[in-house]
Amino acid sequence: MDAVLLGTGWRARFYMRIAGFCPDILRIVAVFTHTPERKAEMEAEGFSAFTDIASALAVDHDAVIIASGKNGFSDTLRYLHGRRERIITETTFLGLPEEDLEEFSSYDGLVMEQYWNTPLFSSLLNALSALEAEPDQLYLSGLHNHHSASIARRVLGTGYQMPEEIQSLSFPSSIVRTGSRRGLEVSGESEEYVRNIRVMKLGKSLFIHDFSSNQYHSYLYGKHFEVRSRRCVITEKGVSGIDREGYPYSLPFIFHRDSSIGSGSLALSHVTLGLRTVFVNPYYPLAMNDDEIAMAMMLEQYGEGHNPYPFCEGVMDARLGKLL
Repeated sequence: MDAVLLGTGWRARFYMRIAGFCPDILRIVAVFTHTPERKAEMEAEGFSAFTDIASALAVDHDAVIIASGKNGFSDTLRYLHGRRERIITETTFLGLPEEDLEEFSSYDGLVMEQYWNTPLFSSLLNALSALEAEPDQLYLSGLHNHHSASIARRVLGTGYQMPEEIQSLSFPSSIVRTGSRRGLEVSGESEEYVRNIRVMKLGKSLFIHDFSSNQYHSYLYGKHFEVRSRRCVITEKGVSGIDREGYPYSLPFIFHRDSSIGSGSLALSHVTLGLRTVFVNPYYPLAMNDDEIAMAMMLEQYGEGHNPYPFCEGVMDARLGKLL
C-alpha cells in the first residue's frame, strides 16, 4: 500500500519504521510537513517531502495517513473525505464536539486504534474465546481514556452501549520518577501525579478504569488488568480457573522472545497459555515493538481490502472515553 504521510512527529515515526520493516505492507511515497526545516530532515532520510499538501497528494498513492496531531484535524479529515481519499487516521476524536463525532462516524477509513491488537491484549481476547469465558467484570490500569474504552468494549462485549451509572475518584500523590518519553531516569527525584479511577456499570457488566497521569512513563506501573467470569479470572500474568471436574488450575501467559537474526535484539515470536498458542507474531524475526506489530497487522488487513477498525468504532471509543 502506497501512502502519503501527513506529519513528522513521534507518532508518524511508527509508520516510517513499519515501512522500513515491511515495505510489502506500507510504502511512504510522500511526507507532508509544515516547515522547510522538517522537509529538509525528511529528505535527508530519503523521503519525498512537501510543505504543500496538494503537492504531496499529487504523488500516486493508495491511502493518506493523518498523523499530524490535534491541530486542524477536523478540517484535514473533511478535506480528505471530500477528495474521496482512503483515510488512515490516529485516534484524535476524543476532544471533538458531539456534532463532529456524529459526522465523522459515517466516514470511510481506518482508525489506528491498535491496543486491542497488541500481543498482550490480543492474547487476552484469544484466551477468553478459547476458554469460552463470558466475563462480566474488567479492571484495567495502563491505558488512556479512549484506548481503555476500546479494550473494555471488546472484553465485555458491550458494543455501542453507554454506561447507566458512573462513579469517580481522583487522588493526588507523588512517586519516584523513573522515566519519560526519552527513556529511563535514575535521578531519584519525586514527581507529582493524579490517579483517576472511574467505575462504570454497562448493562450487566462492570468496568473499572484506573489511570495515573504519569502512567505511560513509569517503570513502576506497567499495564495491569483483571477479567472476571464465572469459572475463571484472567490477569496479565495468566489464568486462574476451575476445570470441568471442579478442580482449580493456573496457567501463565508466556511471551516467547528470541534473539532475531543479525540484530542481537529480542523479537517476539508467539505467546502461549499452557498448551494453547494465543498469539503469533506474523513478522518474526523482525525486531518490531508491540505497537508496531499491531499497527502492521491492521495496515496489512486494510491494504487487502478489510477494515479492522472503521471510523464508527473510533468515534464510539471517544464517546465512552470522554466519561473516563
